[in-house]
Amino acid sequence: MLARKWLTLWALVLIASVVLSACAQPTPQVIKETVVVTQVVEKEGEKVVETKIVEKVVTPTPEPPKEAEIGPYRIGIFEEPVSLNYWNYLGPGSSVWTSYVLTGYAASLFGLADKTFAFVPVLAKDIPEPRKEGDLWVIEVEMVDNATWSDGEPITAQDVVFTHNTCKDLQLTQNWPNSCAPLGADVTAEAVDDFTVRYTFNVTPSLGIWNAGVALAPILPKHFWEPVVKEAYSYIEAVEKPDVERPEDCEAEDLSDEEKAACEAWAAYDEAFENARKTLYEADATGSPVFGGFITDKWEPGAFVQRSQNPNYYFKGAEIIEYSDGTWVQKLPDGTVRQYYGEATGDVTLDYVSGPYAPNVILSIYGSQDAAFLALANGEVDYVLNPLGLSRGLREKAMQGEGIVAYDNPDYGMFYLAFNMRKYPMSEYEFRQAFDIIIDKEFVINNVLQGVVYPMYSTMPPGNGFWYNPAVEENHPYKGLSREERINLAVQVLKEAGWTWEKEPQWDPDASDVIPGEGLRMPNGELMPEVTILGPGPAYDPIRATFNQWISEWARELGMPVKSELTGFNNILGPVFINADFDMYILGWSLGNPAFPDYYEAFWASWNDTATSGNYNTPGFNNPEYDDLVNKFMSTTDIEEARQLCFQMQELLADQRPYIPLFYKRVTDLIRNNIELPYTEVLGGIVDAAGFQTDAKPLVK
Repeated sequence: MLARKWLTLWALVLIASVVLSACAQPTPQVIKETVVVTQVVEKEGEKVVETKIVEKVVTPTPEPPKEAEIGPYRIGIFEEPVSLNYWNYLGPGSSVWTSYVLTGYAASLFGLADKTFAFVPVLAKDIPEPRKEGDLWVIEVEMVDNATWSDGEPITAQDVVFTHNTCKDLQLTQNWPNSCAPLGADVTAEAVDDFTVRYTFNVTPSLGIWNAGVALAPILPKHFWEPVVKEAYSYIEAVEKPDVERPEDCEAEDLSDEEKAACEAWAAYDEAFENARKTLYEADATGSPVFGGFITDKWEPGAFVQRSQNPNYYFKGAEIIEYSDGTWVQKLPDGTVRQYYGEATGDVTLDYVSGPYAPNVILSIYGSQDAAFLALANGEVDYVLNPLGLSRGLREKAMQGEGIVAYDNPDYGMFYLAFNMRKYPMSEYEFRQAFDIIIDKEFVINNVLQGVVYPMYSTMPPGNGFWYNPAVEENHPYKGLSREERINLAVQVLKEAGWTWEKEPQWDPDASDVIPGEGLRMPNGELMPEVTILGPGPAYDPIRATFNQWISEWARELGMPVKSELTGFNNILGPVFINADFDMYILGWSLGNPAFPDYYEAFWASWNDTATSGNYNTPGFNNPEYDDLVNKFMSTTDIEEARQLCFQMQELLADQRPYIPLFYKRVTDLIRNNIELPYTEVLGGIVDAAGFQTDAKPLVK
């Protein structure tokens, strides 16, 4: 009833505005012209020709409205990209800032629908079914035959196979394994002809291995990268995998001669592959052709990154339509129509035509979040790519700019504290438990940060409702504890685990404060050494910097010598993602594929330990029960079974705490009203779509 009343009211207002407009029509411009008129008239019974001069009133025909001019899309960022090399971006140079300047770079056979995240074809002609051939599984993918790279070269099955084999043969790290060998599966790719790829699997091509893995793999141009890859291969051509088992600890002092020999053999093998990968990751990408709407063609460090329109973008002019019954429709400019998952009934929930529209995208690099949003308010940029939370004060300042609008969306990200579980005492369960007890997320968020973010307890953001396990937060044992209760419980947990103090921490009821502990000794009898929490500084992200300082202070109240080390974002990447040499750190993740959260394998499966594999298990979490769950999760073809396994993984991680989730944000995007977007309701916000660079229309006013 309320909805009907609102619609009625809106209709009345609309009608009234039309009537008022009709009454207030502007007077047409009147132009008088003097013309000579010749006519035949009859006078006294005779016809005569008469000429006279008259004034004629002329109302000029109005000119048709001009189509709005489209200008450059000006975007503000506040950190440098790590590299313009896409191999590096999905490897050790992985950074959200790099993703913004390389969005759309690579091609793929399949992708995800805009709003439903359904599995849909990109360069594949159709969605094929896997078939069994003996002990193997086979999937054959027929590709479109008229897509090209930005330099006009055709995109073929050879590009697909080249990228797959490079990933597999060089044992690429970080994001790459999921593209060519997810869960360690042996997947081969071969070109049947120029536009058909045949994949062979030694295991069932499950949701995790095919749909969220190999099928979504990036495709890079063979004709550009082949010389670099050949150079990389030269490091491993004569290297054979050692036929002895890799020793667990080559740094141990009591190694036998056989173990020393094995360590040397594995060290030589590892070095060869590291050199091969380094050759690829550090190669110059200047001039590399791309698939997407824009070519990243200029980078002035500290100033800007320029992206120019790709004239050969395959999907330029394609119409995308989604319906409330789940149907996805794509209409290509050549008349091809692809439709999946329904009969196109119900309401249209999405309808837009793909760009690119802007002649170029300019990403200006500012020194801080504050500076970037000041540039937005001043009209220097149209939009700020902000993967961080936004303080209320900064939002209010930015909104003072002319024509600024805000869009709020649920987040699909996680900000967290991580422990290096390879090092003592971070390896100890009770140490991590004590941190979980003393971290009062609600206090920091509500009392210090004025509620700009939301406390997080599960490793799955609530915005992804299908996969989120609400029981993790509902059953959290420390939620809502007072400061006194937190101190007392943390002391109890540590004492029961064998920690001792010269002077035990105590709660002072008179001062309503903690009397800090002194002389803390670990269960091994040694004084606890100083440990560090790495994290970005306040200029980059004041929210994470605030959490870092409060957590460090609360730990010091327990007598722990914990230091908050705030530094530049890019300074954290080496110790955490390359060297695995840290104590603790605070960072955040944008979590990727909402349809199948394979990050549960990438972040915490033991085989992805950063120290040994170069992948994303930065804590070095090694738990057989968890490995068993994630194996089943990645291997199932049943979505409901996958959901229940994901629920169990969330519960186990909440107990073992390789990460302590701290907060998630409600994504707020501030953008000028001259930017016409394809849609604005999106999980993760406009920022997760990299600002819709390809499909946004920057209209010049």
